[in-house]
Amino acid sequence: MNDAYARFCAELPKAELHLHIEGTLSPQQRLHLARRNGLTVRHGSIAELEAARNFGAAGTPQEDLKEMLDYYYEGIEVLRTERDFFDITYDYLRQCQAENIRYAEISFDPQAHTARGLPFAAVIDGLHNGLVAGEAAFGVRARLVMCINRDRSVESAFEALRAAAAYREWIAGVGLDSIEQGNPPLKFKAVFDRARAQGYRLTAHCDVDQQDSVRHIWQCIDELGVDRIDHGINCIEDVALVSALRARRTCLTACPTWRPRDAGPRRVDRMRTMFDLGLRVTMNSDDPGVLASGSLGHLMPHAGAAGSFTPAELARFSIHAFEGAWLPSAERDAYVREVTDYLRSAERGLQAGQAAGAS
Repeated sequence: MNDAYARFCAELPKAELHLHIEGTLSPQQRLHLARRNGLTVRHGSIAELEAARNFGAAGTPQEDLKEMLDYYYEGIEVLRTERDFFDITYDYLRQCQAENIRYAEISFDPQAHTARGLPFAAVIDGLHNGLVAGEAAFGVRARLVMCINRDRSVESAFEALRAAAAYREWIAGVGLDSIEQGNPPLKFKAVFDRARAQGYRLTAHCDVDQQDSVRHIWQCIDELGVDRIDHGINCIEDVALVSALRARRTCLTACPTWRPRDAGPRRVDRMRTMFDLGLRVTMNSDDPGVLASGSLGHLMPHAGAAGSFTPAELARFSIHAFEGAWLPSAERDAYVREVTDYLRSAERGLQAGQAAGAS
């Protein structure tokens, strides 16, 4: 990766559609919030937390996902007040400004907090106020996606929907995440039917290389009627599924992330296949505080270079993300114009530099 490529990635207008706000908690933030809230945590130093997040030794994708989520949910324990949720949201939008992430749709897991006794209001007020303040300070537009934890009961999911009703205007969509094994999308069909009737946009995780991954993607598009698929990389194993996703222009929010134990970006070869097949695939950071790949601005040039994506192809990733965003068409179109204008300008600059070098 050369300097010009890295600079192109840095200056490219970007959107992030697959970002868990609780997963932005870095080891430093976890310890800071633990101290602020007077908590004693199992991993009490940066070194211990860095060692704990080097998961993935177990071997199977199912075990790997569980290890990651164990680390993730342990981090959630330090979030205790409305101020905590405000701070992590505001900090994320500050990072977005630094990386020219112009728009984000931010997932959050209310059940993981209300199950600990936190009021739903404390969670949603902190997040919403952080979005408002962050947009005013940093010019970054963002919306919320309420994720249902699939390893909890259907009744718990309905309780979350009922709690969200008073804040309907603040929540753009409903998602589905957490442990996939034994918790197929179809388990939550009635929940998603109600969410759709209430006007929410819909997405669902179909995590990478999980049991019945392809069947779960089919369930999401045929039974749950989702607008997007989070991850969805295993779709390339089924020719008919690829055709269906392409025909429906379903957005797939892939995450070429890596852990400390990995040499670099994962899944990039399959993302290249998705891209070349004409799928509306996007690039996202998922849980930047949990994974060594970090934020989208850090991840993109490494993943782009690993997949041999040209600047024009990286711009297409960004366009896919803005087109897949849950925004009024005029706003989506304005962001897409930002990307196309930037690409045109960058290509002229590159051509001028090549001409100067040849003279």
